[in-house]
Amino acid sequence: MRTRPQRAAATGGPRPSNADLFKQSKDVGLQDTHSARPANMEALRTVKDSPTDNLNMLAHYASQASNQKGIYASGPLDARGLGPQQVQTSVPDRDKGEHTKVFGQMTGGEKSSTQYQKQLGTAEPETKYEILHGMGHGEGGKKTQSPNNLASASHGANTAMIPPDKAISGNPDVLVDTKFAMKPGTQRAEYVDQRFFHKDHPDQPFFSQRIDGDRPPVTTSEYKRLEQRASQFSDADTLRGAAHLMNLSKAARNGGSGGGDT
Repeated sequence: MRTRPQRAAATGGPRPSNADLFKQSKDVGLQDTHSARPANMEALRTVKDSPTDNLNMLAHYASQASNQKGIYASGPLDARGLGPQQVQTSVPDRDKGEHTKVFGQMTGGEKSSTQYQKQLGTAEPETKYEILHGMGHGEGGKKTQSPNNLASASHGANTAMIPPDKAISGNPDVLVDTKFAMKPGTQRAEYVDQRFFHKDHPDQPFFSQRIDGDRPPVTTSEYKRLEQRASQFSDADTLRGAAHLMNLSKAARNGGSGGGDT
């Protein structure tokens, strides 16, 4: 039977390091960041590759640019997010419907993200929209069900966030500072800036990506590439070393100390 990571209070021994806690959490299998049950995200959330995928994506972004939507949105946008938040080693099982309930309160009663986008007149044709967490529930627990952490964006946008979220889930060395760029006066995210920082170097993200709020579904091969990229920071010790090297490199470019260890 799998057990949760043991802390010093439970074992009577010395306090385990963050790296030890992270490894134990991975070994026992934490609750998935975006799902109430363990699941194969690739199989559930991706579409099969097609010879026309690249052409379809080009057409999508051409349309977005023409209509000044998503990552091409013009004019002032409202920022939304929790601010830098430390990842928790583990979180209790979540209330499956809490984010839907909160989203309904945010929209004045509409709990469907897709229907909400249709009501706004911002939905892309044949596009499914979901309620996104800026910081995944599996990373931050109950506080992530806040209106400041929820927004409406496409199924594809939500899927693109999952591999990086899963890679850092359970690692307390990581600070999540994901932000939504919101269409003013709405719950629609034009785009998502997903950013992770190492707690010892909070001024320089070790990972960031900007995701179109209307992004089409993620293909199987795209998801594999996202997973491969995210795997580079899934190990706590490797991440710590990489963050330190990034800080040294920044210090060298600036011609001075980067605020690291002396």
